Amino acid sequence: MARIFIVDDVEDNIKLLWYNLEDDGHEVASATSGQGCIELAPDFLPDVILLDMMMPGMSGIETLQALKAIPSVENVPVIMVSADDSDDSIIDALDIGAHDFISKPFIYPVLEARVRSAVRLKQSQEELAAANERLATLASTDSLTRCFNRRHFFELSNVEFAKAKRHTRPLSVIMLDADKFKAINDNYGHAMGDEALKRIADVCRECLRETDILARLGGEEFAICCPETTCEGATHMAERIRQTLEKAVVEYDGQSISFTLSLGVTAIEDGDSAFDQLINRADQLLYQAKTKSRNCVVSSPH
Repeated sequence: MARIFIVDDVEDNIKLLWYNLEDDGHEVASATSGQGCIELAPDFLPDVILLDMMMPGMSGIETLQALKAIPSVENVPVIMVSADDSDDSIIDALDIGAHDFISKPFIYPVLEARVRSAVRLKQSQEELAAANERLATLASTDSLTRCFNRRHFFELSNVEFAKAKRHTRPLSVIMLDADKFKAINDNYGHAMGDEALKRIADVCRECLRETDILARLGGEEFAICCPETTCEGATHMAERIRQTLEKAVVEYDGQSISFTLSLGVTAIEDGDSAFDQLINRADQLLYQAKTKSRNCVVSSPH
C-alpha cells in the first residue's frame, strides 16, 4: 500500500494509529518529536507524513518548515493533526505547504480516506515528474543511437566553449563519419544501416569519458566535444575509436558486416570566438580524411 510516517509526542496516539494503518496494509514508521522526524523521515522516504501540530520543543509548524527544506521529502504530502480546528496555525501550515489537516479526536475511516487522497497526490506528482523526464529525454536525444541530438549537443558544447575561453582551458572536437555508408544501406538494407549507426554510438561511449559530449548530428555523422582535452589527447581518443570500430562486426538478420570511420580532430585556438568555428574546422579535417584514404584520423597541428 503506502509508507506512512507518524509524528506525535504521545506514544499511545502513535500506537493506535500504527495498528490501524498496519491492519490496512500500510508500512509505518514514527517519531515522537519534530527533531526525530527530521532525522528519520528522509531515510524512511514516506508517501505521507501525519504530523501533530502541538509538540514540545520543535512545533508541528517548525517541523513542517524543516521538512520542506529537505530535498528528499520536500514533496511528501503532510497531513497536520490538530486538537483545535480553529487554530490559526492550521492556516499557516496550509500556507507553508501542508496537504491537509484533520482534527483530534478523528474518525479513523476519515483519516484513512485523507491518507488515500494524499497518496494519490504523491503518485500523480511522481508520474508527472517521470513524464516530464521522458519528454526532456525525447527532446534532447537521438532515438536510434541514444546520443544527444544536434540541438542539445550545441547547447551543452557552447557552455563548455564559454568555460574554456573564460578559464583559458583546453577543449577539443572530434567529427566522425562512417565510410561508404550508402553502400551498407544499398547492399544490406536500412535496418543493417541502423545497426551500424548504433554500433558507432556504442563504440564511442566505450572510448569516451563521462565528461565528453557525444551527439549524432545527422545521417552517419557524429560529433564529440571533449572538455579539458588538448588536440593531442583528442587525437589519441579518436584513434582509439577508429581502431575499435574497425575490429567490430555488426550482425543483423543473419548477415554481418564490418566498416570503418573517418575522423577529424581540432582544438580551441586563441582566435576562436564561437564553438561553431571548431565544428567547421573539424568538419574540414573530416573531409580531408575522407579524400585522403578513409579509415584514418586527421587533426589540426598540435
